[in-house]
Amino acid sequence: MSLDALPPELLMHLPEHLHSLEDLYSLFSTSRTLYRTCGNPSPKSIPRLAANSGRVFFRPHPHLLIAFTARQLADWAVTSSERRYQLELAIQGGVEKLLELALEVAELSMDDIRKIHLYKNDPVPRANRTTVCNDPETALLSWVIYGELFHHSHELTYLPFTRHKPLSSIIRYKWFVYCMPDVNSFDYQSFSKEEIPQFFHDMLNEDKFQQLSMDEALRGFLTTGRWRSRLETSPLYETIPDEDRKLFVSSAKHMGLKILEFIIDGGVEKLAADLELVSKGIRQRRLENAAHKSTGELSQHLRKAVGDPWLLSPFITLYSDLGFTLWDNLTRANGDESDYDESDIADDYEARLSKLIRSPPQRENPA
Repeated sequence: MSLDALPPELLMHLPEHLHSLEDLYSLFSTSRTLYRTCGNPSPKSIPRLAANSGRVFFRPHPHLLIAFTARQLADWAVTSSERRYQLELAIQGGVEKLLELALEVAELSMDDIRKIHLYKNDPVPRANRTTVCNDPETALLSWVIYGELFHHSHELTYLPFTRHKPLSSIIRYKWFVYCMPDVNSFDYQSFSKEEIPQFFHDMLNEDKFQQLSMDEALRGFLTTGRWRSRLETSPLYETIPDEDRKLFVSSAKHMGLKILEFIIDGGVEKLAADLELVSKGIRQRRLENAAHKSTGELSQHLRKAVGDPWLLSPFITLYSDLGFTLWDNLTRANGDESDYDESDIADDYEARLSKLIRSPPQRENPA
């Protein structure tokens, strides 16, 4: 009895027992029957197959797959304190552990796999031609992951508050330190030799200055000027009040996967609806924030609203966050986003924050 003579309801389960996408392609290329029954596996099984093909089809691995599952992971994590704990624990284990959790949570379709290949073969490689940082593709995808995984925090700038609070600043800083590991970061965050994670010691030929590479990328191909020049081609840009333009550009360049569209010609036009939403939201948020006399007062209001005592600014950016995790500089600003209010920073603030970053995550007390 041949394999494709089995009942369709059995054939449909074959992909669940395969190891990789290569195995899947080989299977459904065998016959039309197998193509029809196995060519569109369960969205729960595809992430595992993709991960096992990651070092062949989805390089840089695991960053490319994390970039396409991070938003689902974030939306899953914010729904309970236990899930936030699990995410923080995974982040502290490095990118491989983060991918493992994403594979448990996320779903991908075969259309998603085709989309990943589309991005991998067009906008992502373009980064190689525009920067001198050690690993431009990984730097670009880390930028994408930052926008996707912490999209709830970024969207506070232009979307109404949701019932789920954003991921905490501690989780965000830990992502920088453990998922973009860097010799300088461990030094400035006062890690002892014993506190530096084992996975970092095991990295042989990999970049051990990933945050420094990102910092170089921010000064090269990921500059605010590059995003602004793209956005200025949109008729919408001229309608935005001068006082909102800096925040508009900042919000646009932290839109996660959508920022890859900016690298492709015509990408700004494709994002017209998204950019309109950002523009209107910033205008509305400015009206709502008018009652607050300073950035510091607004930050205090926001910290209370989202339950995050470590949130120093209502406008988080990769540049400013990186300033702390890489250089222990909480007040770094590049002139394009609102600065932190230095009056909010206590003398031992950085030391206490660094200690939390080095410490294992703690489950919330049910009481």
